[in-house]
Amino acid sequence: MTTEHVPMDRLLAWSCDDPVVRAEASPTTDLPAIGLQQGGRRALAFLRPTHTHGVSLMLRGDDDLLHDLVGSAPFGTWLARARAKGADGVTLPRSVEGLGGLLPQVRGRWEFMSTTQAPPLVPLTGAVELDEDRREEVQALLDEHNPGTDGQPFARPGQRWVGVRDAAGTLLAVGCCEPEASGAPVLSGITVVPAARGLGLGRGVTAELTRRAVADHGWCTLGMYSHNDRARGVYRSLGYVVPAEWSSGRLG
Repeated sequence: MTTEHVPMDRLLAWSCDDPVVRAEASPTTDLPAIGLQQGGRRALAFLRPTHTHGVSLMLRGDDDLLHDLVGSAPFGTWLARARAKGADGVTLPRSVEGLGGLLPQVRGRWEFMSTTQAPPLVPLTGAVELDEDRREEVQALLDEHNPGTDGQPFARPGQRWVGVRDAAGTLLAVGCCEPEASGAPVLSGITVVPAARGLGLGRGVTAELTRRAVADHGWCTLGMYSHNDRARGVYRSLGYVVPAEWSSGRLG
């Protein structure tokens, strides 16, 4: 069993079409991934460029093989190259968050979710498409009611923002779907103002964004902080599944 370097444009096939690799690994990254395989088991590490958290490492695969991989001399060499490429964060499977001292302090625990099924249509009274002219309005809502979100209104091409207004025109809920650095469609910024929570607006916005993403791309993804039980219930009810649970922070 030896380590191998896998070009990023071959990594999805090497990982047996792992949805995490499909969503998080950019084929254009010039540092090959590093991996181990034994029988049907695999472990790998790759650079993960993101829109909002810079460049980090992501490790994925069988827990025992991940220990073997991180303990190998080739991994140390690869890690030095990853740092030279600007990697200063790391995301590890929750089950091995102490792996190799890579993550000395957990800054966030979150779940990767995805679906290939379009959810049923959820009627939304007051639903609107939001264009770039509404950027300041959307940002103000996020700043007040969801300051920790990764949503960045109209910061990049390809974003689709959907909102819900009341009869007076006040914005009550928003959400976005955009291409991740890998090209995968990812939801972000799903936010409902406190006075309108419990009315199904977040569910309706999520369903609308998901339906379009599945129609256009064949699937949709999102990342959810693990403490958000209410959101988890909504996403699961719309057909999302959890292929991975993560711990993230600065690279040790």
